[in-house]
Amino acid sequence: MIILITGATGFIGRHLVQRLQREHHTVRILSRDGKHASQTLNAPAFDWDYATQDVPAEALHDCQIIINLMGENLGNGRWTEARKHEIYASRILSTRKLVAAAPESLRTFVCGSAIGIYPGAGDDLYDESYAVPERLSFMQTLCHDWEQEASRIEHSKVRRVSIRTGVVLGDGGMLKKLLPIFRMGLGGPVGNGRQWLPWIHIDDLVSVFCEAALDTRYHGPVNAVSPNPVRYREFATALGKALHRSAFFPTPAFILKLALGEAAALALNSYHITPKRLLEDYGFKFKFVHLSDALADLFVES
Repeated sequence: MIILITGATGFIGRHLVQRLQREHHTVRILSRDGKHASQTLNAPAFDWDYATQDVPAEALHDCQIIINLMGENLGNGRWTEARKHEIYASRILSTRKLVAAAPESLRTFVCGSAIGIYPGAGDDLYDESYAVPERLSFMQTLCHDWEQEASRIEHSKVRRVSIRTGVVLGDGGMLKKLLPIFRMGLGGPVGNGRQWLPWIHIDDLVSVFCEAALDTRYHGPVNAVSPNPVRYREFATALGKALHRSAFFPTPAFILKLALGEAAALALNSYHITPKRLLEDYGFKFKFVHLSDALADLFVES
């Protein structure tokens, strides 16, 4: 298959490109810095500034699958109004342009999304049947609009899948920020520690994206989270154990809110999510079902 990927140099993208290359697919990359992306990932890459440029026609030639992972990092700094605009535009405008530029050869459009589309409070368990209300938080608005833009590709008879990703465990993302703290023995629960943390190992997430791209049964929203979510307090304890460190230092909610403002919601919200469609509709086989096994795999040398 000829597969075009945006966001390929990011944490998830790097792993996905490597898997697709091992499986002998032809991978092309769209990046703000095509030269750097090409050298880093050993694949043909094309320069694309989503804000000012149309999608390069040569990148789309005979393309059968587009996997869109583009988006400004949610966890980098406070959500000022300017920052929220960047986060929103990087996802919505890039998706809109990719949909508009879709070649006749295109069969599948796999687009990122996130569990932020769910309410983020309480213990209620949510699956893909959840209907987003009219009154939305920033995260719900972002994810809802992102999926709506992606769904427009269906008017061209192209299969669309929106992957609602949880907290990804691997050599990047949230763990990259937490590890220095936990390795000093200063880690612990955030807030009251009772909020649900919907996690997934990077290997399983890459498998979800690959199956969504290649298996024609996949369509619409898909929750990419482990079948066994944990509360943040359990996560902190398990991470400390994997690193052979104590994990008893709590971070009060008010400190996070002072430091990060609205972005503190990423750590304080409670997302109790189940991968219902992966399990019931597609029979997806998770490699890592339990958090302890996922962390042991990642920190086998710790």
